[in-house]
Amino acid sequence: MCFVCTFSVFLDPFVFYRPKASFILQLKSNLDVNGVAVCSKCIFLIGISSSAIEVFDATSYVQLQTLTVHAMTDPWDIAAHLTSHSLYVFEGLHHILRLDLNGNIVNSWMLNGSQCSLSVSVRNSVVITYSDRLEEFDNIGQILRVIRLDRTISSVGHSQGLNAETFAVCHGSGRCSVSHLVCIVDLQGRILHHYHDSGGCIYQPLHLAVADHGYIVAADIHNQRVQILNENLSQSYDIISTRRQNCWPLKVCYDSPRGNVYISTLDGKVLVYCVRTRTTLHTECLDVHSGLLPGHLTDSDYD
Repeated sequence: MCFVCTFSVFLDPFVFYRPKASFILQLKSNLDVNGVAVCSKCIFLIGISSSAIEVFDATSYVQLQTLTVHAMTDPWDIAAHLTSHSLYVFEGLHHILRLDLNGNIVNSWMLNGSQCSLSVSVRNSVVITYSDRLEEFDNIGQILRVIRLDRTISSVGHSQGLNAETFAVCHGSGRCSVSHLVCIVDLQGRILHHYHDSGGCIYQPLHLAVADHGYIVAADIHNQRVQILNENLSQSYDIISTRRQNCWPLKVCYDSPRGNVYISTLDGKVLVYCVRTRTTLHTECLDVHSGLLPGHLTDSDYD
């Protein structure tokens, strides 16, 4: 029986994710936060028009220090690469700063054009998202490739590299006149899979993160929720609702070792939720396949 359960979990990684996440706390930041990254057991926050990077412990959520980066005056986004222990900051929409975890500048480069956002792929490449294309750079600013997106994809908000050949993209940002979708594209910008919410409300995914098993976390600002989508976008869970906190999610960051999602909101807050609550394959498998995992959980179910 143990063999069957373990095999089932391997085939269905969704058993690692609860239908509803548990709210942990709001980080006590002094910044008007507009970007979150996690690396080396620490959470890094940047804020609007600030040279500070606040550093929190990813287990206790206690603030450890505040780094000052004098070259950073108008940061818009931040991302991290776990293996190289590097932070990448979008400064003023045209400048990329690569920092070490102490806030020292390792190198930097300028971009050509008006950008939307950035992310860091598993290959330690930096992916810049434009409204109609993606540009991928190595860690010293040399361009690796340009991916021109399918013409049906418009007003792109953010992207994430899933592997060497595919990217997740969310688009329709800020416009009700176009379709709001999460899609997966190949190196030619062709759509391989797409997800369009079937509900009656406007679907407005603004930011993505890559979770375990190749799953995708998406922040839907209009519906005040965060979803998790499987690798071909055929399944989805609404795992987080921020309505209770009266917040609108702008950006998400996934912390794989702890199973946490960090959400920066429209009003500059950072909310922490636990998404994956168990890691024991046998126990999780029994809960799911014996029907012990309820369809609707409340926060009190985690206390």
